[in-house]
Amino acid sequence: MGIDELLSVTPEAMALAILERRRVLAKILPDVEKKMSEEADQLAPLVEKLRLKRDAESNKVAELKKIRDDAQIEARKLLKQTRDLRNKLETEGGLKSLDPKWAKEQLEEALEEVENKIEKQALTLEDERKLIEQRKSLLKKNQDWLEKRRKNNPQMAEYIASSKKMQKLFILADKCHQEMLAHATKSEPIHADFIEKRTELKNTMRQLERARALIQQSENTVTYWEKISKSGAGTLLSDSKNVQQGGKSTIKRKNADLPLSPNSKKEEGA
Repeated sequence: MGIDELLSVTPEAMALAILERRRVLAKILPDVEKKMSEEADQLAPLVEKLRLKRDAESNKVAELKKIRDDAQIEARKLLKQTRDLRNKLETEGGLKSLDPKWAKEQLEEALEEVENKIEKQALTLEDERKLIEQRKSLLKKNQDWLEKRRKNNPQMAEYIASSKKMQKLFILADKCHQEMLAHATKSEPIHADFIEKRTELKNTMRQLERARALIQQSENTVTYWEKISKSGAGTLLSDSKNVQQGGKSTIKRKNADLPLSPNSKKEEGA
């Protein structure tokens, strides 16, 4: 439509055109609202299901981590205890027929070195895996060493009991660590799906709220323009003429509630 054609449109025709447009919107918006509502109803339980599934994996990781950490703490205490008992037995002659290789290597010291690295150093998963495998190997050698000396050294009962308990705790810690990594790996894609679906749900809810707000506005607007089309555009034209003649607009300014500056007050009073 050209400028001349636009200017030739009467206020009554313009009001009817606006009314028709608002009626079309009023007819379309309920379908939009219904669609958004259905999508939200489908997404909400899915998001909750993913959240519960992710949290279950996270809780399992936390549970296994606590068991692993507690087992390692107790095992490290026993590691020190077995070293002290070994030194005592060596001093008192309770360790007989020692393999010179083991006497030199000091198995407990090797284990303690591995534990210090696991506990205190920032390790990659690969480095941690290698150290855990090294610890398993040392524990196996320790078990073989104990079995060979159990019958021939009655004084070693406490040492053997302490060492065996330590070994079981380290094995438990290793088992929990592997299970923990498995659950953490399993949780990653679940968490990613949860974030994606939760974002979809949030966007859908925003669109749903917007559609409902527009429906309410549309109902009020249709009523308003029906009134205008029936009573005529006289009030609109009178307001327009009032502004053209220097009068104040009936449309509220965005900053209408802000205090006027001193200069503005002077201008109004002039």
